[in-house]
Amino acid sequence: MAEVYQLKYLTGRRLKVFLAVADRIVPADAEGPGAGNMATAGVVDWALGRIDPALRSQILMLLIALEFLGVLFGGRPFTRNSAAAQDRELKFLENSPVRVLRLGFFGIKSYACMGYYAREDTWKSMGYEGPLVPDRPFPDDVVRALCQGRIEVVA
Repeated sequence: MAEVYQLKYLTGRRLKVFLAVADRIVPADAEGPGAGNMATAGVVDWALGRIDPALRSQILMLLIALEFLGVLFGGRPFTRNSAAAQDRELKFLENSPVRVLRLGFFGIKSYACMGYYAREDTWKSMGYEGPLVPDRPFPDDVVRALCQGRIEVVA
């Protein structure tokens, strides 16, 4: 791969938290990879660059909050907690009576799923042969290359 996509928004601790959350949302199995990898992060990072900066800031802030909320669910930051503790935290957010936490969880979940299912390397594990209109245009060449795995994603 000659081209490289440099992450702009999912960096440092936010990247670690996103990868851990994505891996709990779509875990790896015998059929295919999970969502917690750099390929998914690349697609999500690209998408984050196309939303309102205020909303992007809130999503990125929630990733940091998720890390520290982990202390309440497993005694350590989210990325260092057990899978069971991580699941408890995510289930709490999913069902939270606090609307902003619940909406934030669904926002991050939506991005993790979008980043995972847009990648062509995941399609075979689902029995999906690809779009009916394979030559449909993408928003730009970068996201197409990210989805096709033709660009290496680096932090």
